[in-house]
Amino acid sequence: MGRIPAVTACLAALAAVAAAQQPPAPPAPKPAAAPAADGKAADDGKAAAAKPAGKIEYFAIDSKLTGQKVNVGVYLPAEYGNEKERFPVLYFLHGLFYSAHRYWEERRTNVTIDELVNDGKIGPMLVVSFDGMNSMYVNTIDGKAKWGDFVATELVEAVDGKYRTIADRASRGINGDSMGGYGALNAAFKHPDVFGSVSAHSAAIYPVDPKLIPQQILQRGEWWKPVYGWPIDVPHWEEWNPLKEAATLPVETLQKLKIYFDCGDKDRFGFDKSNAELHKILDERKVEHEWHLRSGNHGRDYYEEYCPLSFQFHGALFDAAPKGAAKNPKH
Repeated sequence: MGRIPAVTACLAALAAVAAAQQPPAPPAPKPAAAPAADGKAADDGKAAAAKPAGKIEYFAIDSKLTGQKVNVGVYLPAEYGNEKERFPVLYFLHGLFYSAHRYWEERRTNVTIDELVNDGKIGPMLVVSFDGMNSMYVNTIDGKAKWGDFVATELVEAVDGKYRTIADRASRGINGDSMGGYGALNAAFKHPDVFGSVSAHSAAIYPVDPKLIPQQILQRGEWWKPVYGWPIDVPHWEEWNPLKEAATLPVETLQKLKIYFDCGDKDRFGFDKSNAELHKILDERKVEHEWHLRSGNHGRDYYEEYCPLSFQFHGALFDAAPKGAAKNPKH
């Protein structure tokens, strides 16, 4: 919904006072809609009242790190039409079994962003997603598909090279849902020089010890064979485990980041417990973060209800970032 200008609100209030002092006038007949140029009736002014909307563009990156073309979707705010303005960027990582570069259109995430911008709850920003397949956003055990490295290097470089971004970590965040939440935490913990903020919904955080992985997850564990090896290669597993990273990375590294994550209290995979453990580790190490156990399960409904909160988290940080910092020299 758009913001109502103060002048309009004031005039409306004055009109209401005047109406209260006079007898009600008989209703005027509704004028017929003027025909449009093509002969169709005009839409009673609805088109004129339409709120600004962003658009989504798609392109592909010929990725050397993953060994394939990677499809990318970029949400551009309506304000992107101003060719002198540069924008912060939020990267979004999708969950398992989704074709993510079109994920947000399926879930109307672009509409949610439009509403938040039009309501003044966030400033205009670019939001970038890509098809990460079922990679877990991890460098594969054989080193042939380095999805973890791709996120923080080739992807960011391609977006900064193609769009008018503010190429600075303070104006660059990363967000994810489920598998994407796991990937977002990994990317930020490993690359705080690239991403200044990270958020996650229902992050798929697993125990540091693979032996403690719930049986319902292990039943589908062979999906992970290209990623972690099968049986799981423990050192590789630990290298990409947010709990392990949170417990062992230098505190100074973690403190560079602004961190937000939440999870449903009825998460069917038990990620509420592992997310709570991440909160405990960060709390004990005095790493500032925002954590919420919210009402809900795991999946689409949970994400759609709470994703505006993470967008607002990043939006506030982007608004506070120095506006003149590291402007993209390529545009």
